[in-house]
Amino acid sequence: MKKVILLLILVGLLSIVGFRLYEELSSASARPQGGPGGGGPGEGGGRPTMLVETAQVAPRLFSARLEVLGELRPWASVDVMSRVSGRLREVRVERGDGVRVGQLLAVVDDEDLRQQIQRAEAAVLVARAGVNRERATLENLNIQADRYRELHVDALVSTQDLQDVESRTRAAQAQLELAEAMVQQAEASLRELKVQQEQTLIYSPLDGFVGTRYLDPGALVNSSVPIVSVLDVSRLKTVIPVTEAALSKVRVGLSAGVVVEAYPDEPQRGMITRISPFLNPDTRTADVEIEIPNSAGRLKPGMFARVAVDADVPRSVLAVPRAALLARGDQMGVYLLSDDFVTQYRRVSIGRIEEGFVEIVDGLQEGARVVTSGAQQLNEGDRVRIG
Repeated sequence: MKKVILLLILVGLLSIVGFRLYEELSSASARPQGGPGGGGPGEGGGRPTMLVETAQVAPRLFSARLEVLGELRPWASVDVMSRVSGRLREVRVERGDGVRVGQLLAVVDDEDLRQQIQRAEAAVLVARAGVNRERATLENLNIQADRYRELHVDALVSTQDLQDVESRTRAAQAQLELAEAMVQQAEASLRELKVQQEQTLIYSPLDGFVGTRYLDPGALVNSSVPIVSVLDVSRLKTVIPVTEAALSKVRVGLSAGVVVEAYPDEPQRGMITRISPFLNPDTRTADVEIEIPNSAGRLKPGMFARVAVDADVPRSVLAVPRAALLARGDQMGVYLLSDDFVTQYRRVSIGRIEEGFVEIVDGLQEGARVVTSGAQQLNEGDRVRIG
C-alpha cells in the first residue's frame, strides 16, 4: 500500500516539473533574439536581418536602338454620320465587313423629304405660270405703248395718256423680273431638297473595314450621331513616347522594327513618319509616329507591339540591373542601401530597358548602391546583410 502511495506522489512531482519546463521553453521561443537585425524601433520593426545582393548605379553604354512598347492603330478611322436628320431605315453592313469607297452603308427614311419635294415642284410650276402671265401682260402693254406713240405723233392721244401707258409698261417689266426671281427661288429650294434626299443615302468615305456598328434601323440620326465606323487598315501606325534625351537620335524616315505577340517570329518593318514638335510637360517625352505596311491584313488595330527604332549613335546613361526596379502603383522605384545597411525607398524615372539593365533618367546619383536580389521582400527601414 505504501509503495502505491509513493508511486503516485512521484508521478505527480514529475508532472509538475514537466509543465514548468514546457512554460520556460515557450517563453524563451517567444522572446526577441539578440544580435544583428534583432531590431528595435526604426530597424525593420523586429524583422530578421535579410540577406540581399546589391549593385551600384553606374554609367552603361546603351545601343542606338530605342525599344518602346506601343499600340497599333488604324491608319484612318472615320465615324460615318448622316448629314440629314431622320429615322434610320436600314443599315447594310455589319461589324468586320470589308467596304469600298462609295459603297452604300445605310439609308435614312426620306418620306418627309419626298412630300416636301412634291410641294417644291408644284411651287416651281406656279412660279413659272406667274412668269408667263407677267410676260403676256408686258407684251400687251408694249404693243399699246407703241400704238400710243404713233397716235401721239398725229396728236390723236395726249401726252399724259402716253406717259400713263409707258409707266404701266415699266411696272409690268418689273413684275416680270420679280416673277422670274421667284422661279429661281423655287427652283433653288427644290434643288436643296433633292440634295437632302441624296444625303439620306450614306456611303463609305474610304476603303477598309467596318470597325463598329453603332445603330440599328429605327434609330433617330443626325449630323452628330455616328452610325458605323470605317477603318483603313491597309497600313497601320503606332505612336511611341521618346524621351527628351533620345529625341535627337530619331528623325523622319528612320527605320523601325515592330514585333507583335501574335507573330513573335515575324518582325515587321516600319518607318518614322512624324515627330511631335513639342514635349508632353508631364512626361517630358515627344510622340513619334511610325507607319507599318499591312497589305496582307494580318496585323490588327489594338495589338501591342515592341518597337525598336534604329537611331544613329550609342549613348552612355546611368543604369541599374532590372532586378532592382520595383513598382508601387504607376510609380517606379528602387531600394537604396545606406552606410549602416538600412534600406530606403527612392522613386525614379526610367528610360529604356536593355539586356537586363534599366536606364535611370532621374532619381539616382552615380555610385549609389541599390538592392537587387531580395528587393521584392523588403520594407522601408529594413536592416540587411550583403550576401
